[in-house]
Amino acid sequence: MKNEDLSRFSYMGIISDLNKIAQSIPNFLHLSNCDPPVYGYVLEAAIQKQINQLQISNFSGYPSWNGDDELRHALSQRIQGISNVEIPPNRLVMTYGVSEGFPLTFDALFYKNPGSLAIPDPSYIPLIVQARRFSKIWFYDCDEQLNWNPDMDQLVTSLEKHPDTKAIVIITPNSPTGAVYSEKTLKELINIAGQHNLIIITDEIYDSLTFGKFVSPLEFAYDNPVIYLNGFSKVYRLPGFRLGYLGWHDPLEKYPEIWFQLEHLCKGRLGVTSIAQEIAKLALRESKEATLDFTQSIHKKQIFLTEHLESIDGISVVPAQGGTYVFPRIIYDIDDEILAKYLLKTHHIYVTPGSAYGFSPARNHLRFVTLESYDALLQGAQALKKSLNVLSK
Repeated sequence: MKNEDLSRFSYMGIISDLNKIAQSIPNFLHLSNCDPPVYGYVLEAAIQKQINQLQISNFSGYPSWNGDDELRHALSQRIQGISNVEIPPNRLVMTYGVSEGFPLTFDALFYKNPGSLAIPDPSYIPLIVQARRFSKIWFYDCDEQLNWNPDMDQLVTSLEKHPDTKAIVIITPNSPTGAVYSEKTLKELINIAGQHNLIIITDEIYDSLTFGKFVSPLEFAYDNPVIYLNGFSKVYRLPGFRLGYLGWHDPLEKYPEIWFQLEHLCKGRLGVTSIAQEIAKLALRESKEATLDFTQSIHKKQIFLTEHLESIDGISVVPAQGGTYVFPRIIYDIDDEILAKYLLKTHHIYVTPGSAYGFSPARNHLRFVTLESYDALLQGAQALKKSLNVLSK
Protein backbone atom coordinates (compact mmCIF):
# COMPACT_ATOMS: atom_id res chain seq x y z
CA MET A 1 0.00 0.00 0.00
CA LYS A 2 1.43 3.34 -1.01
CA ASN A 3 1.97 5.90 1.71
CA GLU A 4 0.07 8.54 -0.25
CA ASP A 5 -2.98 6.27 -0.11
CA LEU A 6 -2.74 6.34 3.69
CA SER A 7 -2.66 10.10 4.24
CA ARG A 8 -6.28 10.13 5.36
CA PHE A 9 -5.41 7.96 8.37
CA SER A 10 -3.09 10.55 9.88
CA TYR A 11 -4.32 13.38 12.05
CA MET A 12 -3.65 15.59 9.04
CA GLY A 13 -6.47 13.82 7.20
CA ILE A 14 -10.07 13.05 8.20
CA ILE A 15 -9.55 13.82 11.89
CA SER A 16 -7.96 17.15 11.07
CA ASP A 17 -10.94 18.14 8.92
CA LEU A 18 -13.35 17.35 11.76
CA ASN A 19 -11.22 19.19 14.30
CA LYS A 20 -11.21 22.32 12.13
CA ILE A 21 -15.00 22.27 12.05
CA ALA A 22 -15.17 21.65 15.81
CA GLN A 23 -13.01 24.72 16.52
CA SER A 24 -15.86 26.96 15.36
CA ILE A 25 -18.42 25.19 17.60
CA PRO A 26 -17.88 26.15 21.25
CA ASN A 27 -20.13 23.56 22.89
CA PHE A 28 -20.13 20.49 20.66
CA LEU A 29 -20.84 17.06 22.16
CA HIS A 30 -17.74 14.88 21.78
CA LEU A 31 -18.85 11.27 21.29
CA SER A 32 -15.47 10.18 19.97
CA ASN A 33 -13.34 11.04 23.01
CA CYS A 34 -11.56 7.96 24.47
CA ASP A 35 -10.35 9.65 27.69
CA PRO A 36 -12.04 7.87 30.66
CA PRO A 37 -11.10 10.42 33.37
CA VAL A 38 -12.87 13.21 31.47
CA TYR A 39 -16.14 11.39 32.18
CA GLY A 40 -15.40 10.56 35.82
CA TYR A 41 -13.92 7.11 35.27
CA VAL A 42 -10.93 7.13 37.60
CA LEU A 43 -9.22 4.67 39.93
CA GLU A 44 -11.03 3.75 43.14
CA ALA A 45 -10.80 6.25 45.99
CA ALA A 46 -8.36 4.23 48.13
CA ILE A 47 -5.84 4.07 45.29
CA GLN A 48 -6.29 7.74 44.43
CA LYS A 49 -5.61 8.64 48.06
CA GLN A 50 -2.31 6.74 47.94
CA ILE A 51 -1.38 8.48 44.69
CA ASN A 52 -2.07 11.89 46.20
CA GLN A 53 0.24 11.06 49.11
CA LEU A 54 3.25 10.33 46.91
CA GLN A 55 6.21 12.63 47.37
CA ILE A 56 6.98 13.62 43.79
CA SER A 57 10.48 14.81 44.68
CA ASN A 58 11.40 11.19 45.49
CA PHE A 59 11.11 10.33 41.80
CA SER A 60 13.20 13.04 40.18
CA GLY A 61 16.16 10.84 39.22
CA TYR A 62 16.73 9.00 35.97
CA PRO A 63 14.62 5.84 35.66
CA SER A 64 15.99 2.47 34.58
CA TRP A 65 15.97 2.07 30.80
CA ASN A 66 13.63 -0.95 30.97
CA GLY A 67 11.47 0.14 33.89
CA ASP A 68 10.98 -0.31 37.62
CA ASP A 69 11.89 -3.86 38.73
CA GLU A 70 8.91 -4.24 41.06
CA LEU A 71 6.52 -3.02 38.39
CA ARG A 72 7.87 -5.37 35.73
CA HIS A 73 7.61 -8.33 38.13
CA ALA A 74 3.99 -7.37 38.86
CA LEU A 75 3.22 -7.07 35.16
CA SER A 76 4.83 -10.43 34.45
CA GLN A 77 2.48 -11.96 37.03
CA ARG A 78 -0.50 -10.11 35.54
CA ILE A 79 0.24 -11.39 32.03
CA GLN A 80 0.63 -14.95 33.29
CA GLY A 81 -2.62 -14.69 35.23
CA ILE A 82 -4.50 -13.68 32.08
CA SER A 83 -2.75 -15.83 29.46
CA ASN A 84 -1.20 -18.75 31.40
CA VAL A 85 2.06 -17.82 29.65
CA GLU A 86 5.09 -16.33 31.35
CA ILE A 87 6.84 -13.33 29.92
CA PRO A 88 9.67 -12.91 32.43
CA PRO A 89 10.49 -9.45 33.80
CA ASN A 90 13.76 -9.38 31.85
CA ARG A 91 11.73 -9.60 28.64
CA LEU A 92 9.49 -6.65 29.55
CA VAL A 93 10.15 -2.94 29.00
CA MET A 94 8.05 0.05 30.00
CA THR A 95 7.02 2.40 27.17
CA TYR A 96 5.36 5.77 26.73
CA GLY A 97 2.00 4.14 26.10
CA VAL A 98 1.24 1.53 23.48
CA SER A 99 1.71 4.37 21.01
CA GLU A 100 5.47 4.25 21.66
CA GLY A 101 5.40 0.46 21.69
CA PHE A 102 4.40 0.53 18.02
CA PRO A 103 7.44 2.38 16.61
CA LEU A 104 9.81 0.46 18.91
CA THR A 105 8.33 -2.78 17.60
CA PHE A 106 8.42 -1.84 13.94
CA ASP A 107 11.94 -0.41 14.15
CA ALA A 108 13.21 -3.64 15.74
CA LEU A 109 11.43 -5.80 13.16
CA PHE A 110 12.34 -3.95 9.98
CA TYR A 111 15.56 -1.99 10.60
CA LYS A 112 17.75 -4.60 8.88
CA ASN A 113 15.23 -6.80 7.10
CA PRO A 114 12.60 -4.86 5.12
CA GLY A 115 9.28 -6.56 4.57
CA SER A 116 5.52 -6.18 4.85
CA LEU A 117 3.19 -5.99 7.84
CA ALA A 118 -0.39 -7.32 7.95
CA ILE A 119 -2.84 -5.05 9.81
CA PRO A 120 -6.54 -5.70 10.52
CA ASP A 121 -9.16 -3.58 8.74
CA PRO A 122 -10.70 -1.81 10.66
CA SER A 123 -7.78 -0.82 12.83
CA TYR A 124 -6.36 1.74 15.24
CA ILE A 125 -5.20 5.01 13.63
CA PRO A 126 -1.85 5.48 15.48
CA LEU A 127 -0.95 1.89 14.62
CA ILE A 128 -1.45 2.57 10.91
CA VAL A 129 0.41 5.89 11.06
CA GLN A 130 3.41 4.41 12.88
CA ALA A 131 3.60 1.21 10.83
CA ARG A 132 3.84 3.06 7.52
CA ARG A 133 6.98 4.83 8.77
CA PHE A 134 8.93 1.56 8.96
CA SER A 135 7.49 -0.90 6.46
CA LYS A 136 5.05 -1.65 3.69
CA ILE A 137 1.65 -2.45 5.12
CA TRP A 138 -1.44 -4.22 3.88
CA PHE A 139 -4.81 -4.90 5.45
CA TYR A 140 -6.61 -8.15 6.16
CA ASP A 141 -10.39 -7.85 6.39
CA CYS A 142 -12.44 -8.27 9.52
CA ASP A 143 -15.92 -9.35 8.40
CA GLU A 144 -18.96 -7.65 9.88
CA GLN A 145 -21.06 -10.70 8.98
CA LEU A 146 -18.73 -12.74 11.21
CA ASN A 147 -19.14 -10.35 14.17
CA TRP A 148 -16.02 -8.51 12.99
CA ASN A 149 -13.80 -11.59 13.16
CA PRO A 150 -11.03 -11.90 10.54
CA ASP A 151 -11.88 -13.33 7.14
CA MET A 152 -9.39 -16.22 7.21
CA ASP A 153 -9.71 -17.05 3.50
CA GLN A 154 -8.98 -13.45 2.53
CA LEU A 155 -6.05 -13.39 4.96
CA VAL A 156 -4.46 -16.51 3.46
CA THR A 157 -5.00 -15.24 -0.09
CA SER A 158 -3.43 -11.90 0.82
CA LEU A 159 -0.43 -13.59 2.42
CA GLU A 160 0.18 -15.44 -0.83
CA LYS A 161 0.18 -12.07 -2.62
CA HIS A 162 2.60 -10.60 -0.06
CA PRO A 163 5.30 -13.26 0.43
CA ASP A 164 7.58 -10.72 2.12
CA THR A 165 5.20 -10.38 5.10
CA LYS A 166 7.14 -10.63 8.36
CA ALA A 167 4.51 -10.00 11.02
CA ILE A 168 0.77 -9.83 11.68
CA VAL A 169 -1.01 -7.51 14.11
CA ILE A 170 -3.86 -8.88 16.25
CA ILE A 171 -6.02 -6.44 18.23
CA THR A 172 -8.43 -7.98 20.73
CA PRO A 173 -10.63 -6.43 21.97
CA ASN A 174 -10.58 -4.54 18.71
CA SER A 175 -10.65 -0.80 18.23
CA PRO A 176 -12.95 0.45 16.73
CA THR A 177 -15.33 -2.53 16.35
CA GLY A 178 -15.38 -3.85 19.92
CA ALA A 179 -14.86 -7.41 18.67
CA VAL A 180 -13.33 -9.90 21.11
CA TYR A 181 -11.76 -12.90 19.39
CA SER A 182 -12.75 -16.37 20.52
CA GLU A 183 -10.37 -19.23 21.27
CA LYS A 184 -11.26 -20.78 17.91
CA THR A 185 -10.50 -17.56 16.01
CA LEU A 186 -7.19 -17.07 17.79
CA LYS A 187 -6.09 -20.63 17.14
CA GLU A 188 -6.84 -20.17 13.43
CA LEU A 189 -4.93 -16.88 13.29
CA ILE A 190 -1.93 -18.28 15.13
CA ASN A 191 -1.93 -21.43 12.99
CA ILE A 192 -1.83 -19.25 9.85
CA ALA A 193 0.96 -17.17 11.38
CA GLY A 194 2.95 -20.31 12.14
CA GLN A 195 2.51 -21.68 8.62
CA HIS A 196 3.85 -18.43 7.14
CA ASN A 197 6.60 -17.86 9.75
CA LEU A 198 5.05 -14.62 10.94
CA ILE A 199 5.86 -12.82 14.15
CA ILE A 200 2.66 -12.03 16.05
CA ILE A 201 2.12 -8.54 17.43
CA THR A 202 -0.76 -8.55 19.91
CA ASP A 203 -2.32 -5.32 21.24
CA GLU A 204 -4.38 -6.11 24.36
CA ILE A 205 -4.94 -2.65 25.83
CA TYR A 206 -8.61 -3.48 26.57
CA ASP A 207 -7.99 -7.00 27.94
CA SER A 208 -10.09 -6.69 31.13
CA LEU A 209 -12.64 -4.34 29.57
CA THR A 210 -14.65 -7.18 28.02
CA PHE A 211 -18.22 -8.33 28.51
CA GLY A 212 -17.57 -12.06 28.41
CA LYS A 213 -14.53 -14.30 28.38
CA PHE A 214 -11.28 -12.72 27.22
CA VAL A 215 -8.63 -14.96 25.69
CA SER A 216 -5.11 -13.68 25.06
CA PRO A 217 -3.39 -14.70 21.80
CA LEU A 218 -0.38 -15.54 23.99
CA GLU A 219 -2.25 -18.52 25.39
CA PHE A 220 -2.08 -20.33 22.04
CA ALA A 221 1.15 -18.87 20.68
CA TYR A 222 3.27 -21.78 21.93
CA ASP A 223 6.55 -21.57 19.99
CA ASN A 224 5.45 -18.67 17.78
CA PRO A 225 7.33 -15.44 18.55
CA VAL A 226 5.05 -12.73 19.97
CA ILE A 227 5.48 -9.04 20.70
CA TYR A 228 2.98 -8.23 23.44
CA LEU A 229 1.66 -4.67 23.89
CA ASN A 230 -0.46 -3.32 26.72
CA GLY A 231 -0.81 -0.25 28.92
CA PHE A 232 -2.58 1.67 31.67
CA SER A 233 -4.73 4.09 29.64
CA LYS A 234 -7.95 2.08 29.39
CA VAL A 235 -8.50 -0.63 32.03
CA TYR A 236 -6.74 1.46 34.70
CA ARG A 237 -8.00 4.83 33.38
CA LEU A 238 -4.60 6.57 33.41
CA PRO A 239 -4.16 7.91 29.86
CA GLY A 240 -2.49 11.11 31.02
CA PHE A 241 0.53 9.28 32.40
CA ARG A 242 1.32 7.75 28.97
CA LEU A 243 2.46 4.41 30.37
CA GLY A 244 2.55 1.15 28.46
CA TYR A 245 4.60 -2.00 28.38
CA LEU A 246 6.08 -4.27 25.75
CA GLY A 247 6.89 -7.96 26.19
CA TRP A 248 8.89 -10.41 24.06
CA HIS A 249 7.89 -14.09 23.84
CA ASP A 250 10.31 -16.23 21.82
CA PRO A 251 10.79 -19.55 23.66
CA LEU A 252 12.92 -21.10 20.92
CA GLU A 253 15.08 -17.98 20.51
CA LYS A 254 14.30 -17.80 16.80
CA TYR A 255 14.90 -14.06 16.61
CA PRO A 256 17.40 -12.95 19.29
CA GLU A 257 18.31 -9.91 17.20
CA ILE A 258 14.82 -8.46 17.65
CA TRP A 259 15.05 -8.35 21.43
CA PHE A 260 18.62 -7.04 21.17
CA GLN A 261 17.40 -4.16 18.99
CA LEU A 262 14.45 -3.44 21.30
CA GLU A 263 16.82 -3.21 24.24
CA HIS A 264 19.16 -0.98 22.25
CA LEU A 265 16.34 1.41 21.32
CA CYS A 266 15.00 1.58 24.88
CA LYS A 267 18.45 2.24 26.34
CA GLY A 268 18.83 5.09 23.87
CA ARG A 269 15.80 6.92 25.26
CA LEU A 270 16.78 6.37 28.94
CA GLY A 271 13.48 5.02 30.31
CA VAL A 272 9.98 6.31 30.99
CA THR A 273 8.79 8.69 33.72
CA SER A 274 9.51 7.44 37.25
CA ILE A 275 6.41 8.91 38.92
CA ALA A 276 4.14 7.35 36.30
CA GLN A 277 5.64 3.94 37.05
CA GLU A 278 5.10 4.41 40.79
CA ILE A 279 1.47 5.30 40.14
CA ALA A 280 1.14 2.24 37.90
CA LYS A 281 2.28 0.00 40.77
CA LEU A 282 -0.54 1.42 42.87
CA ALA A 283 -3.06 1.05 40.04
CA LEU A 284 -2.32 -2.67 39.78
CA ARG A 285 -3.59 -3.01 43.37
CA GLU A 286 -7.07 -1.74 42.51
CA SER A 287 -9.76 -4.14 43.68
CA LYS A 288 -11.35 -6.48 41.16
CA GLU A 289 -14.72 -5.06 42.20
CA ALA A 290 -13.75 -1.53 41.16
CA THR A 291 -12.48 -2.66 37.77
CA LEU A 292 -15.61 -4.75 37.28
CA ASP A 293 -17.84 -1.78 38.16
CA PHE A 294 -16.11 0.26 35.44
CA THR A 295 -16.54 -2.53 32.89
CA GLN A 296 -20.20 -3.07 33.76
CA SER A 297 -20.92 0.66 33.49
CA ILE A 298 -19.47 0.76 29.98
CA HIS A 299 -21.33 -2.42 28.99
CA LYS A 300 -24.69 -0.98 30.09
CA LYS A 301 -24.05 2.16 28.08
CA GLN A 302 -23.10 0.12 25.02
CA ILE A 303 -26.32 -1.87 25.28
CA PHE A 304 -28.30 1.37 25.70
CA LEU A 305 -26.73 3.07 22.69
CA THR A 306 -26.89 -0.06 20.53
CA GLU A 307 -30.62 -0.44 21.17
CA HIS A 308 -31.29 3.18 20.21
CA LEU A 309 -29.12 2.97 17.10
CA GLU A 310 -30.77 -0.27 15.96
CA SER A 311 -34.17 1.43 16.13
CA ILE A 312 -33.09 3.89 13.41
CA ASP A 313 -34.00 3.10 9.80
CA GLY A 314 -30.82 2.82 7.78
CA ILE A 315 -28.59 1.65 10.67
CA SER A 316 -27.41 -1.81 11.71
CA VAL A 317 -25.09 -2.66 14.60
CA VAL A 318 -22.98 -5.64 15.59
CA PRO A 319 -23.04 -5.46 19.42
CA ALA A 320 -19.59 -4.79 20.87
CA GLN A 321 -18.05 -7.43 23.13
CA GLY A 322 -15.40 -5.19 24.65
CA GLY A 323 -13.72 -1.81 24.58
CA THR A 324 -15.60 1.48 24.75
CA TYR A 325 -17.00 1.63 21.22
CA VAL A 326 -20.13 1.08 19.16
CA PHE A 327 -19.53 0.88 15.40
CA PRO A 328 -22.86 1.21 13.54
CA ARG A 329 -23.17 0.60 9.82
CA ILE A 330 -24.92 3.08 7.53
CA ILE A 331 -27.16 1.07 5.20
CA TYR A 332 -28.16 4.08 3.12
CA ASP A 333 -25.89 5.22 0.31
CA ILE A 334 -24.39 8.09 2.30
CA ASP A 335 -20.66 8.74 2.56
CA ASP A 336 -19.58 8.34 6.18
CA GLU A 337 -17.29 11.39 6.08
CA ILE A 338 -20.10 13.56 4.75
CA LEU A 339 -22.44 12.22 7.45
CA ALA A 340 -19.90 12.83 10.25
CA LYS A 341 -19.32 16.42 9.09
CA TYR A 342 -23.08 17.00 8.80
CA LEU A 343 -23.63 15.73 12.36
CA LEU A 344 -20.96 18.11 13.63
CA LYS A 345 -22.01 21.18 11.64
CA THR A 346 -25.77 20.78 12.05
CA HIS A 347 -26.23 19.02 15.40
CA HIS A 348 -22.87 19.73 17.06
CA ILE A 349 -22.24 16.01 17.58
CA TYR A 350 -18.66 14.79 17.04
CA VAL A 351 -18.29 11.17 15.92
CA THR A 352 -15.57 9.65 13.74
CA PRO A 353 -16.30 8.16 10.30
CA GLY A 354 -15.32 4.55 9.77
CA SER A 355 -13.19 5.54 6.79
CA ALA A 356 -10.60 6.81 9.27
CA TYR A 357 -9.99 3.24 10.46
CA GLY A 358 -9.48 1.29 7.26
CA PHE A 359 -10.41 0.76 3.65
CA SER A 360 -13.21 -1.60 2.66
CA PRO A 361 -14.94 -3.04 5.77
CA ALA A 362 -14.60 0.17 7.79
CA ARG A 363 -16.28 2.42 5.25
CA ASN A 364 -19.91 3.45 5.76
CA HIS A 365 -19.63 3.20 9.54
CA LEU A 366 -19.41 5.65 12.42
CA ARG A 367 -17.52 5.22 15.67
CA PHE A 368 -19.30 6.22 18.88
CA VAL A 369 -17.43 6.15 22.21
CA THR A 370 -19.62 5.10 25.16
CA LEU A 371 -18.01 7.04 28.01
CA GLU A 372 -20.48 9.94 27.99
CA SER A 373 -23.75 10.08 29.96
CA TYR A 374 -26.89 8.23 28.90
CA ASP A 375 -28.51 11.56 27.98
CA ALA A 376 -25.56 12.45 25.75
CA LEU A 377 -25.60 9.06 24.04
CA LEU A 378 -29.34 9.38 23.42
CA GLN A 379 -28.78 12.87 22.01
CA GLY A 380 -26.22 11.42 19.61
CA ALA A 381 -28.57 8.68 18.42
CA GLN A 382 -31.42 11.17 17.91
CA ALA A 383 -29.14 13.51 15.92
CA LEU A 384 -28.06 10.61 13.71
CA LYS A 385 -31.70 9.73 13.03
CA LYS A 386 -32.50 13.31 12.01
CA SER A 387 -29.41 13.52 9.83
CA LEU A 388 -30.26 10.31 7.98
CA ASN A 389 -33.82 11.54 7.39
CA VAL A 390 -32.35 14.57 5.59
CA LEU A 391 -29.38 13.04 3.76
CA SER A 392 -31.12 9.86 2.56
CA LYS A 393 -33.69 11.79 0.51
